[in-house]
Amino acid sequence: MKTKFAISFFTFLLITGFANRAFGIFFSFKPDSIRIEIDPEQLILPGESFDMGVISYHKRGKVRKTLGLKGGFVLWWRYKVEVVGGTFASGKVFVNEQLMPSKGKFIEIKVFPKKRPKLMTRVLIPLNYETEVLFRPLNHFDKAPGSVVKGEIVSKFDNGQIRILKKLHRNAEVEKYRVTAFGGNFDKGRFYIDPDFLNIENHTASLVVQSLRNYAVADTFNVKMDYKHAYRLNFSGTGGFLGFSGSNGISGSTGSRGGDGQPGQNGGPGGDAPDVGVWIDLYFDSLLNCNLLYVFAENLFTGKESRYLVNPTGGSFYISSVGGNGGNGGDGGFGGNGGKGYDGRIWYEQKVIEKVVKKPRIRRVEKKITKKVVDAEGKEKEVVETVWEEETYYVDVIEREVISIKHQEPGERGGDGGNGGNGGFAGQGGNGGNIFLYFTEDSRVHENIFTARTTGGTGGLNGNGGSGGSGGPGGDGEPNGPSGYNGSSGYAPMGWAPDGWDGEVFRGTTDEFYIIQPQEEPTAEKNALPDINSY
Repeated sequence: MKTKFAISFFTFLLITGFANRAFGIFFSFKPDSIRIEIDPEQLILPGESFDMGVISYHKRGKVRKTLGLKGGFVLWWRYKVEVVGGTFASGKVFVNEQLMPSKGKFIEIKVFPKKRPKLMTRVLIPLNYETEVLFRPLNHFDKAPGSVVKGEIVSKFDNGQIRILKKLHRNAEVEKYRVTAFGGNFDKGRFYIDPDFLNIENHTASLVVQSLRNYAVADTFNVKMDYKHAYRLNFSGTGGFLGFSGSNGISGSTGSRGGDGQPGQNGGPGGDAPDVGVWIDLYFDSLLNCNLLYVFAENLFTGKESRYLVNPTGGSFYISSVGGNGGNGGDGGFGGNGGKGYDGRIWYEQKVIEKVVKKPRIRRVEKKITKKVVDAEGKEKEVVETVWEEETYYVDVIEREVISIKHQEPGERGGDGGNGGNGGFAGQGGNGGNIFLYFTEDSRVHENIFTARTTGGTGGLNGNGGSGGSGGPGGDGEPNGPSGYNGSSGYAPMGWAPDGWDGEVFRGTTDEFYIIQPQEEPTAEKNALPDINSY
């Protein structure tokens, strides 16, 4: 079998026109020298792989290449490949991850034909590294606290190759960079600028991207605040809890009434929104060389404070204090269906009856028949003979039979259906909070960029009454029993609970209170609430 296979395979090579070439590959691979071939445009980086090939030179000027190179057909099993600083498999070199940073480092590759180790050749290959790195934003964003910047990292390497890392939240290559945020934080590929301007030094939030392959290469992406942003400060009361639906009544057993559905739970009232105080002062910012509005807001219920800077040219501020919505009332439970009525009692009557039936009888009867015979003289003549035959006839006979007659009493009435549970009442909406806006004399000119809204919460929807259960069918009998009465549906309060009351918006004046102290954190000194009617 082995001999036949070898002959068949060799014959195939002759037929396909590759005999000489194949013979050289399989039987006379004796190169005079070899050379390692690596595309210089490939990136050779720690933790990644790159392609390589081997070119062998033979007598009479023949050149052969390994698989993977253009025109290559030599299989890799003919070579022994050793890599210092990585591993090799099927034409690919995998660089050790631990060679970070990569600048100034090399890997060594040794290659020789397995049957001619004296032809070993070796090369030292320098690892690539970044010469430039850039964080580039991809979305429009306001230069204001609380904005989010989605971006990509663009890197240029020492061999001129450029790599762009998109979708940073999914790209593991981001781990090859150290990203540090100032005045914000970097998370899942996005730069989140801190919502509190007090945490942003000199009005500038920064993102520093440093290459871990070359520590000397870094980029600082700066966002200088201009505070041209549509700010929103929203307060609300807590929503009322939803009333639970009442449980359904159980179905009645035979002849029994169905259980009543339970009433739905009342919805909870919405919470009142807090009163809010907002103080606005205008000052000139020397770093930005423009006027800014300093806004100090306080939740007058909890004392929680918020601070903002707003550019009156292009910025705006919206404040709302909305009461919580009332909870919906729970639906009443369904009444249980009534049970089927008891069947009427069944009894049997024995009765003897007489009936006339036809019974067969057999009797012998005399019959005369005429037939032709031949006499002694050979003449044919007719003679009459007498014969006896059996004849069946029927007679009426009276028979007696005992029969059972079924009787059933009337069926009993089915059980009544249970009543449905009443629907629960919804909770009333919470009241909107009062909003107090206080402007200093110089900030009043920008009063139009402040919008305040205070409304009561929406009342909840009243619950539906549960449907009454169906009356049970009457029991079987002669006649059948009547069905039970259907249960009545539960009471359903109509419509909605009332909405909460709207709050009021008050506008007044205040003295200047924002004092810039270079060595201290800016503070807002609030005066006691002035007379609203003074403005």
